[in-house]
Amino acid sequence: MFVNSTTLIIPTRNRPQSINNLLNYFYINKIQFKQFLIIDSSDIKYKKYNYNLVKKLKIKIIKTYPSASHQRNIGLKKVKKNIKYIMFLDDDVIFYKDSFKNMNQTINKFNKKKNIAGFAFNLINKDKENYIIKKIKESRLLNFLNLYSIFPGKVLKSGWHSKIENVKKDIYVEWLFSGATIYKKKFIKKMRFNTSLGSYSYLEDLFFSHEVFKKGFNLIVSKNGKFRNPNFVERSNFEFGFKEVINRYKFVKKFNLNKMLFLINCFFRFIKSFIQIFKFKINYLMRSIGNIYGIITILFNLYEKK
Repeated sequence: MFVNSTTLIIPTRNRPQSINNLLNYFYINKIQFKQFLIIDSSDIKYKKYNYNLVKKLKIKIIKTYPSASHQRNIGLKKVKKNIKYIMFLDDDVIFYKDSFKNMNQTINKFNKKKNIAGFAFNLINKDKENYIIKKIKESRLLNFLNLYSIFPGKVLKSGWHSKIENVKKDIYVEWLFSGATIYKKKFIKKMRFNTSLGSYSYLEDLFFSHEVFKKGFNLIVSKNGKFRNPNFVERSNFEFGFKEVINRYKFVKKFNLNKMLFLINCFFRFIKSFIQIFKFKINYLMRSIGNIYGIITILFNLYEKK
């Protein structure tokens, strides 16, 4: 199993039960990583782990301040020399019984190809997207203008990326989420996650994985290595509305993408958030205002001061 030569890095905050569920899964299914790191930014009252399993799985817990990027970077600095793979995992994911067996098969299937740098588990999402929003995304106009793509795992000239979920076959992609992802250490050992994206680190996985892709390496999503993440949280405050625009702009600048297409897509994002108000989701008003403030900040060259 690939796990025998893998460092697992889990950043966490205030979710001891989720961590304990993962530890129980690993223990019951006899999944033992070569190195197991939990990078914990929890408040004191939330640090209630099953220390019996922590000991049995030989886990090292490192305490720090909240920032998903910073926490993953700490993990990267602690990786041992004799490691072949580095796996990043969110603290609230749920695996299927055969997820790791199937991922191991996927890694073995593609391992002979020298330029494969990363593998991701397949997110299974049974929630149906709003029909109107889905049709707008799939429209020929948006795809023609490079504002969105019907193909999973694409990064558009606008700076937006298409989702990766419920894939029906092993596929090559242009970015990977960090929720359940494995990289070959030799390709990322000198890389670090962007720490300028705020405490939530919105888009940190896009920055990191797309840089790997732009270096000429391939990224793969495994069809049968499945997982679920039922704890999706809709963020609808002002700060997130601002950050989702500013962080995306940082991405556009970093990879020299089309700023005009980016601004057009920002307008669509604002409209999408604003529509939620008419569904009595009043909190989205603040997210919409955050979107507008982010756009104004960029247009008036205030971005560099933020």
